[in-house]
Amino acid sequence: MKYINENSNKGLVSIFADFLVKEINKTHNYDVVIEVTDCGKFFVVNGLTNSNKILDMVQMKDEFTKEYSKLLEKYGYTNLNIIDLIIYGQELAKKTDYTFDFYSTTRPTYHHSVINTLVDNPQPIYNSIRYTTKLEYELDYSENDTSNIPYFTYAPLNVSSEFPHGYSLSMGRQEYYYSEYISNQLLDIILTDKLTFKYSSVKVDEDNQIDIISNTIHPKKDIISMILDVFDFDMLIFNDKIKGYDIMEDITKPFDKKPWLVKDRLKDLILF
Repeated sequence: MKYINENSNKGLVSIFADFLVKEINKTHNYDVVIEVTDCGKFFVVNGLTNSNKILDMVQMKDEFTKEYSKLLEKYGYTNLNIIDLIIYGQELAKKTDYTFDFYSTTRPTYHHSVINTLVDNPQPIYNSIRYTTKLEYELDYSENDTSNIPYFTYAPLNVSSEFPHGYSLSMGRQEYYYSEYISNQLLDIILTDKLTFKYSSVKVDEDNQIDIISNTIHPKKDIISMILDVFDFDMLIFNDKIKGYDIMEDITKPFDKKPWLVKDRLKDLILF
């Protein structure tokens, strides 16, 4: 998963996307997908939700502007203009299959190289960092000093939010959190520095279909069997456990404690 710099264009649109999801789901958990695009002079807000309550975008703009005035001013938004293209009362098709990479770090969604560079090195003006086979920066176009950055690209003219930001729990975010919840404990057991967690909500013989790809010495079938024995994949119970979590903290406090990053089933994860 990309690390999004809160103090950037990418951070700004991501925060606003999550801000709108929170507002739509203030009193009820609706299906919501929002994409916010910074087009230079205005924000374009695309989205779908099965909620019928239409947001007052003028009010949303005023509340958001008040809270993030300094960041908005930094990028020239003394007066934020918004084009609202959200479609309400729309049933959304939900995906059944997800794939996520996790690492043996304090925040498994981020590779240790990403965490270390944020802690140890002065940072350029950038939108995001991710790790594939190397650290990859997406730089703000105003950044000219690239002497200490081995690999980078510049951000496009139009910068958009992306998953999980702007997505409600029911539109893949809960699967992302739950997969990290499992992997955070599993990495301690299978003794590997990385795993790929493949998850499907389609059940066969009452079991969710999962796959684990890693370089562990343990047989894959044993790992999968252990996970299915220990974890119930009950999203209703899981959502109840994390219901007090503010999704905007995915951007604003990415390394703070998360309610799903607990090791409550570690003692039950046994491989022979």
